[in-house]
Parts: sequence; structure tokens; C-alpha cells
Amino acid sequence: MQEISFDPRYLDWVRSGSKTHTTRYGEAVALGPARFRFESNPPVWLDAEVTAIRTVSVVDLDDADAASENFADADELRAALRYHYPGLEDSAQVSVVAFDVHH
Repeated sequence: MQEISFDPRYLDWVRSGSKTHTTRYGEAVALGPARFRFESNPPVWLDAEVTAIRTVSVVDLDDADAASENFADADELRAALRYHYPGLEDSAQVSVVAFDVHH
């Protein structure tokens, strides 16, 4: 089963359902079952299902993409991505991953 790592700051958003997507750069993600690992100490694990994946340029991320990740707008989403992926270019292709968490 695939494992997808998250910064622990997103744990409450994922648990509450306010974050239903994750945007990834340079990471292989597949449709189907997944284990989410939140990089806290100790780590927190959640079972989930990746339900859709689409590829888009960073510059083409929109406010709807941001809302699905609990960000105010596309600029805030792009800033978060650049925090996680320093030097990320506007032309870079990213994967927008939709998921459902099993409760």
C-alpha cells in the first residue's frame, strides 16, 4: 500500500474534512488505498483512498484548488507549495490528488 507523507500542520484539516486534496511535485501517487503519515513525533497514521489525480502547471492552480486544500486562494496555495518544494517554478507540473479519509 502506498504511503503519503504530510506535514503535521495539516492533520486537523485532513481529519475535519476541510482538506480533501493534496498537491504533490515529483512524487509518485496512484489511485487506490493509501496510508497517510503525518510527520509528528510520534507519527500519526490515517487510512485513506486516493480517488482522483490530475496534472497541472503551478501557474494554472486556481482558487478552487486552494479551497480544496483549505487555503484562502491560489496564491496562498502556491506559497505553501514553495515552502515544501523550494525553488518550485510556475511552469512545473504538479499532481493534484483528491482523497477520502476513512473514519
